[in-house]
Amino acid sequence: MKPFRRQCILIILARLCCLPLGLCLPTTVLAAVSRDIGVDVSHYDGESGISQSAWNQMHTQGNLFAFIKASEGLTGPDDTTIVANVTRATAAGLLAGVYHVAHAENRPTTDGAIQEADHFLSFSGGFIGPGRLRPVLDLEQNNTVLTKAGLTDWIIAFSNEIIAQRGAGAAPIIYLGRSSANNEVDSRLANYDFWLAYPTNVDAWVVDPPPTIAYPHPSGLFSNWSFWQYTWTGVSGGLSNLDLNVCHSESKPLNSFLIPTPLGGFSLKNLSLEPGSVHFSFTNVPGSHFTIVSSTNVMLPLSKWVVSGTASEGPVGTFQFADTNAAGSTRRFYRVRSP
Repeated sequence: MKPFRRQCILIILARLCCLPLGLCLPTTVLAAVSRDIGVDVSHYDGESGISQSAWNQMHTQGNLFAFIKASEGLTGPDDTTIVANVTRATAAGLLAGVYHVAHAENRPTTDGAIQEADHFLSFSGGFIGPGRLRPVLDLEQNNTVLTKAGLTDWIIAFSNEIIAQRGAGAAPIIYLGRSSANNEVDSRLANYDFWLAYPTNVDAWVVDPPPTIAYPHPSGLFSNWSFWQYTWTGVSGGLSNLDLNVCHSESKPLNSFLIPTPLGGFSLKNLSLEPGSVHFSFTNVPGSHFTIVSSTNVMLPLSKWVVSGTASEGPVGTFQFADTNAAGSTRRFYRVRSP
């Protein structure tokens, strides 16, 4: 069982001659907690982005989330595959978020941290927003030229700038290796969400990051871990040398890392039926993100509904969707899901 994703549902029954419209109701499902798996990727995994078929296969193989590189420092290399990867991962059914590779060594003051945060926000645009996974601040070895207090100050300033611009629900997750988590930051970060980089051969689905003599506490000064990158040489979706991860779902479920969508009431605006296609639009909170799933049988469990695509916003607060693959169906039901 996988954790339920928070959603509001708009059910549209499209027939050739009539169009009953269901109600938009919040839904609650209780599910057993298990660790969810996912990937993190960049242009190194495909110069034009990972193909849609590979993303589809990754989802079929059980991956439920993806963290995708966005920006790096102030001068790059920023990742031009971000749009393709986020769009395709989402279309395949994965929850997607983006990350920034920090270069605190180049601008070690809190002002420098704010500059990098603003660049990250500018480059990522709507990919840091409602319905997306919270963003990640990736801190690797180059940042360790700062003192413990200095690097901690830098991380806090970066995080606070993201929160100031996108809200508390977008507070960054902090990515560090064991050495940095133990030796390069201080206890002010104890309650921040932590993504641990620690490749190991243990079964990460069922065990915690194992201690070693050098690192008896792999999470260092963080009180817990939220995600764990347990290999850099994984295989999924027909790709190799992938970074594979687990979410510490029994501690905090995956859907709790979604940037909240301030769902308002849905209002169906326009609907048109043409041979083989259905077009509709609806209004909601500007900047939100919605996935459309469909089925020819409304009684099927939600896990059996098929992702038909995402709604595009335009004009502001109005979301458009067109299903051009409805041929052969005398009726089809649609659900609008966040994300």
